[in-house]
Amino acid sequence: MGSHDRVSSPTFTLTNEYDAGKLRLFHYDFYRLSEAGIMADEIAEAANDPQVVVVVEWGDIVDNVLPAERLTVRLEATGENDRRLTFRYPKKLSYLIEKDS
Repeated sequence: MGSHDRVSSPTFTLTNEYDAGKLRLFHYDFYRLSEAGIMADEIAEAANDPQVVVVVEWGDIVDNVLPAERLTVRLEATGENDRRLTFRYPKKLSYLIEKDS
């Protein structure tokens, strides 16, 4: 996205925001939350802003406020040092995934 901001996990702060020119990226990490509470309202508002890209880690607790049409990336441990990435998205968002020729 072209941001020059230093990226870090928002595990303890819940949210990090990055400036990326015309867009902003909101990065949420809900690993430590047992319920969404007010964060559900914040995500719903951010997800409806066309100038914001929303990234959610451990997003199961806010699944009901996320757009139905979205790119979902799942990481699965397949070994001690191996991970499998699975991408789910509707056809209209396929431009977000760059495919090798």
